[in-house]
Amino acid sequence: FEDSLNVAEEVKNPSRTLPLGLLMALALTAILYVGVAITAVSVVPWRELAQAGAPLAEVMSRAAPWFPGWAFLALTIFAVANTGLINFITASRLLYGMARDKRLPKSLAKVHPERRTPHVAVALILLVLLALVLAGNVAELAAATVLLLLLVFSVVNSALVVLKLRPGEPTGSFEIPIAVPILGALVCITLFVLRVASGGQAGLRATMIAGALLGGAVLLYVAIRPHIGDAKEAAD
Repeated sequence: FEDSLNVAEEVKNPSRTLPLGLLMALALTAILYVGVAITAVSVVPWRELAQAGAPLAEVMSRAAPWFPGWAFLALTIFAVANTGLINFITASRLLYGMARDKRLPKSLAKVHPERRTPHVAVALILLVLLALVLAGNVAELAAATVLLLLLVFSVVNSALVVLKLRPGEPTGSFEIPIAVPILGALVCITLFVLRVASGGQAGLRATMIAGALLGGAVLLYVAIRPHIGDAKEAAD
């Protein structure tokens, strides 16, 4: 859901399309998740399902033993690759947008003359991903990503609260009650604390990875902040 916001500039009529798309995607996802959950516990008792190393594979082996295991594995890899590709696109667009706004080196705002994609930002994200994959366990990286996302969601919801309380702030084309972002921020912060507190040693390592990534981002911002100011003054 958060990834779709970063490609808003590539959408026709985003003020109407994005809210509608987000709400429809949320509704469809909820229906699919509930359907999968009901189907899974109908085939395999929930106690056995909780102990299974690959729950959905266990459900498939009982409900459709004729279905080849390699095909299920291929579908799983395709789904994971699709998610990774979306995140890759999002990260490159984030770097491109920040560089265009003179908050990162301007070379990251370069666009390929033929494909019209931010190829420099894409290449940088690839190097960062390779370094992360080679530096730690994939499960720990995934857990660290969840922690960072919860922090980001908390900040975004809090920022919306600030905007709603700011005098003279123009209203958008899609408005929600202020209770919604307040509740969203509280839920995200609560989930963050619970994951850190109940994660054990693996959770501690994930927290350290998330802290290192966040600290690196802060150091990068501190390092380039003077250049950002110079670039803005030159543009003015």
